[in-house]
Amino acid sequence: MLRAGIAIVCSKSDPASMNIRSRLLENFNFKPSGEDVHGEEVYRWGDVAIITFPRETIYLDEVEQVVEASGVIFASRHAAESGMPAFLAHTPGNWTDEALYGGRPRSVCIAMPLHLRSSILALERLRIERGFSEWRCGLEVTHHGPYLERTPAMFIELGSTPNEWANSKAALVVAEAIVEALKPQEGPVAVGFGGPHYAPQFTKILLRDGLAFSHIIPKYAFPHVSKREIVQAVERSAVKPSLALIDWKSLKAGERQLVLDACRELGLEVRKV
Repeated sequence: MLRAGIAIVCSKSDPASMNIRSRLLENFNFKPSGEDVHGEEVYRWGDVAIITFPRETIYLDEVEQVVEASGVIFASRHAAESGMPAFLAHTPGNWTDEALYGGRPRSVCIAMPLHLRSSILALERLRIERGFSEWRCGLEVTHHGPYLERTPAMFIELGSTPNEWANSKAALVVAEAIVEALKPQEGPVAVGFGGPHYAPQFTKILLRDGLAFSHIIPKYAFPHVSKREIVQAVERSAVKPSLALIDWKSLKAGERQLVLDACRELGLEVRKV
């Protein structure tokens, strides 16, 4: 069993992941450790380890069998039909009975809200500084696998087509954001409910106010969400949220009431956005 503070997990099956890995190794002080996973060298920089797996990141439920860490950051590609170039980050998990892209049904990873916030703030700053001003940048809602039971996890992604996955300057932006996320600052944490997949309201609040987000349950999941999933959204976080934000107009009256009742029972302050 490997041990690390933060484990940065990459996939040989993912060109963007390997591009980000290359930028990390070229630009930061990672050194070969003499350890390997599936024949791939593990690189270390202090208590941070880069571990490379052959399979796609979204299916790597076995990470916890390989490394004991305080958190896992998956470096990954993002794919979208729109083809929009993007820098994105989110917590992994599934809210419904479907688990089409890895993980377990109705099960979410432990969120890393402070690391997630640091990565988004870094991506946004570097996006402007490095000439990627036309690219999307922000949060995604909690979605897809893998499922890790005890280790906090997050994804940071480079999207959304092979052109972006192969862009070394864009991959360096992601690599630098990962490094900045390694030592996040303390701050308040919220959980989000409603809104579309790319969470524009919650991204705006994060960038404007510096509020960190653990999980976001989107509007499209709500016909199938129960109190159990809302409790998971609050409790499955390395830093527990004190605030629940509801994208009010995006949810139906019954869905809002479900969230209000559960969050008040859990002792959260609730705000409409």
